Amino acid sequence: MTEVVKNKYETVIVLSAKLGEEGNAELVEKFKALIAKHGTVESVDEWGKRRLAYPINKETEGYYTLVNFESTPDFTAELDRRYKITDGVLRSIIVKKDPRFATAAAKPRKAAEPKPIDVEAVAAGAGGANGSAANRHF
Repeated sequence: MTEVVKNKYETVIVLSAKLGEEGNAELVEKFKALIAKHGTVESVDEWGKRRLAYPINKETEGYYTLVNFESTPDFTAELDRRYKITDGVLRSIIVKKDPRFATAAAKPRKAAEPKPIDVEAVAAGAGGANGSAANRHF
């Protein structure tokens, strides 16, 4: 029996601003349902309305949405095909996440503790107001 391989992906969709808030929410829900049917949706991050770097189809603004999901590798081709034939999708990209970095990104990073500064050692090492060449480290 073959084991089904599932990979983690992220996709960014740029939707037309002409659709309005309701139209964009409807399209995002449509794609979320499609992804959920063929895999699992991990998170959805609505970036909102942003200015495009250059006009696409004479539009200067678009709604950006990031979706993190897990699915089989063959589904990404179908998802990309659906993006291309759907009216209102200006741009889209699907990227496979590298499993080596997926675990590192999931772990919360501990803030680096500031090292105490030894004021007396700094003052002693200054040497003078202008500092001599002997005290400089090259």
